[in-house]
Amino acid sequence: MLSLLDMINHSLGYFNLNVKLKNRLYTVIGFVGQWYLLYVAIRLLQNGKLLRGSLYTIVFILIFYFSVLNIIYYFTNKRSKFDISPKIEKLMGGPRKEDLQQENNVQNTAPVIPANGLFTDDQILPADVVTNEHEKANLKRVVKQMIEAEVLLNDYNGMSESEIISQNRETGEAIPALRPEQPIPYFELVPTGARLEIYVGINQMERLAVGHITSVGLTEVSTARKNYKLYLANVFISGGPVKIAGRSDSTIVSEEPYDLNVKVAYKTKTTD
Repeated sequence: MLSLLDMINHSLGYFNLNVKLKNRLYTVIGFVGQWYLLYVAIRLLQNGKLLRGSLYTIVFILIFYFSVLNIIYYFTNKRSKFDISPKIEKLMGGPRKEDLQQENNVQNTAPVIPANGLFTDDQILPADVVTNEHEKANLKRVVKQMIEAEVLLNDYNGMSESEIISQNRETGEAIPALRPEQPIPYFELVPTGARLEIYVGINQMERLAVGHITSVGLTEVSTARKNYKLYLANVFISGGPVKIAGRSDSTIVSEEPYDLNVKVAYKTKTTD
């Protein structure tokens, strides 16, 4: 009986199943298998082997208890008030890092809607952006404000020093403090004479000019403005502090200028 269940358990490894479904299957397999353990315990007791029979009975009760908790958790998405798992988890050193990462991935699967709404891929083009010294200072100021307000995460993607060292040595790329492609709360495209200025900020009241567009796709901005109506589809901020692996088991921090990754939505102008 146990050999059959073990074979089924190993066979599940050949299938690409999501975590919740796999845990449900393991729960069912465990729930079925534990009754064989009870059968063995009863036979031992009947044959006069009281110590072994009692131990098997205690093990069955413990496994049955946790099987019921798993059924409640995986099949109803609830928790029992008699669940001692959190206390055991705490005694064992807390949840595993992989489990926390997996939980974060599930929580972060909700779509992120940009501040200026949604556009289809055939409506947007990348834009080239130039920043002068004044705009660079504004961008640095805005980023600092957003980090202090915890709008932008500046934590090296939650990586430890050893993880940063390992990834840098493996890929040869510096690890930025800013997490990639974080949505910012406010951005706006403002025509200023012959230029298209990009304003960003923690809100509209505190917006600052941080750069200006020189081309949309392969078209110069002046030509693009004549033929199309242009809108900001999205703005991402990159750059800033980065870490690389040092000669010893430590990291070296260097500063890179902040940069803008801008996408512009366009619509052909029509004559009335």
